[in-house]
Amino acid sequence: MRARIGRRAVHKGTVALILAVTAAGPAAYFDTATAQAATPQRGGVLDIPLATQPGSFNPVLPAELAATIVNWTMFSPLTAVNPYTLKLEPYLAERYTVSKDLTQWTFFLRRNARWHDGKPVTAEDVKFTFDRIRDPEEGATNLPDFRKVKDVRVINPYQVRVTLNAPDAFFDDRLALGGSEILPKHILGEFKRLKDATAFNTRTPIGNGAFRMKRAVPGQFFELEANPNFFLGRPHLDGITFKIVPDGNTRVTQLLTGQLDWVDIEPTQLNAVRGRGNVKVTTFDSLGYQIFAWNLRLPMFQDLRVREAMMHAVDRKKMAQTVSPGLGYVDDLYVPKGLEWVPRPSVKFREYDPARAKALLAEAGWKPNKDGILEKDGKPFEFKILVDKGDVQREQMGLILQQYFSALGMKVSYDLAERGGRWLEETNKGTFQTRLAAFPIPNIDWVQRLYLSVGQNNGQAYRSARVDNLLNRLLATPERAEQANIMRQVQQALYDDPPNMVLLFRERMTASNAKLMNVPPYNIKDAMPYAFRLWMSK
Repeated sequence: MRARIGRRAVHKGTVALILAVTAAGPAAYFDTATAQAATPQRGGVLDIPLATQPGSFNPVLPAELAATIVNWTMFSPLTAVNPYTLKLEPYLAERYTVSKDLTQWTFFLRRNARWHDGKPVTAEDVKFTFDRIRDPEEGATNLPDFRKVKDVRVINPYQVRVTLNAPDAFFDDRLALGGSEILPKHILGEFKRLKDATAFNTRTPIGNGAFRMKRAVPGQFFELEANPNFFLGRPHLDGITFKIVPDGNTRVTQLLTGQLDWVDIEPTQLNAVRGRGNVKVTTFDSLGYQIFAWNLRLPMFQDLRVREAMMHAVDRKKMAQTVSPGLGYVDDLYVPKGLEWVPRPSVKFREYDPARAKALLAEAGWKPNKDGILEKDGKPFEFKILVDKGDVQREQMGLILQQYFSALGMKVSYDLAERGGRWLEETNKGTFQTRLAAFPIPNIDWVQRLYLSVGQNNGQAYRSARVDNLLNRLLATPERAEQANIMRQVQQALYDDPPNMVLLFRERMTASNAKLMNVPPYNIKDAMPYAFRLWMSK
């Protein structure tokens, strides 16, 4: 058995800077280590916005961004990515081992872990959680991650062994990505289905994380208090209040007026915080991208020539400078440059070329009618771009894309929808035609989530036997050099048969109250398991 005590989840080159915006003029930059070196102070309540009403406080059930943000403060995964070091670490598990054939993973739980009601967290809770995730009737988000799980066995109260029916070199990474946090068997075991625990799921969850629910007012706010018995030590903060604030610009305004303390912001919102001495901005490589996704269930988008034409129809470099000046880059490969161990095949970027786009469409049978609208077999090239309301950058991109595609002769509708409403519904049901979305690629496991035929985030229904074969080989490969070789081939395969159009690999920013200390170089959602390290200066 090999001991696993944590490994680099992303890349060694990520450098995060905090921008202290002052009324005096030029911004001053300083490393986050400066804040970490100060002596933490106890007290204070952190106010964080949510774009939507959380769907469920059961982290295993399908949910959206807002629920994940809150749940990661209340529930604990076995492993987590440390937002300060960007390394995978044991979390609720104190340590774990894996067999040489990558089929047996043994987790050793922290003996001081307690549920918010005081009961101990045990291996029975882990088995209960994983068995529920594996049950298709539960509809768990991470069911695809557990398809290889053959057995979950309790060895003793603080040791559990997971046996897989096939090798999986990234099982520990996958447990850190959300949706596999451990649930309390002594509370939820009495329900036939997890969704039946209505009070738990909506108002009174019992977790084992750094913060616990104090008061829930659905539609308005959720008040959490510090868990004094948290297994990694009592949080420095006294609590966190999550407030529902759907509009991104309103969130920035409330930050400036002291109603909020920490928000994700877009480049277009940076000017709003300039000259404000009470705000600091943290900039970092998000290891993720904004994409334009085709619904590949629709025959019109299954033609490779159509997808390539639409990529040539958009000046993505110009659009990136418009919506994110000086921050991020455009690419036709699907793994961030920041994952430095993944080789980049030599490919030619699909530059803006309207003439090439029209030629490819004509080759695919799409010709302009007398009104200049593209048609094939008497049907117009017509579709909607589904955009989630509240993300300023994607709202801008959707309008720009509409203009480019319309200029090509397509009938394009801009469809702005609430993220927690119709946007999420159409995404989950696969009924959208095209949509804008953002995805993180913090590690290679996310590549299989997005592009494996059975990947749980493959909402566009991408199917490639070549990619499936390569990713399945990857999961069975423990050696990093061979993993790198396979990932080079995956990159090439995705380029040859693009699943979506990359619009922008993003550099991200968060803006925070200048008194909030130890802010990590990470987005708010993925930093939440480590919110116990945040503190407020007096």
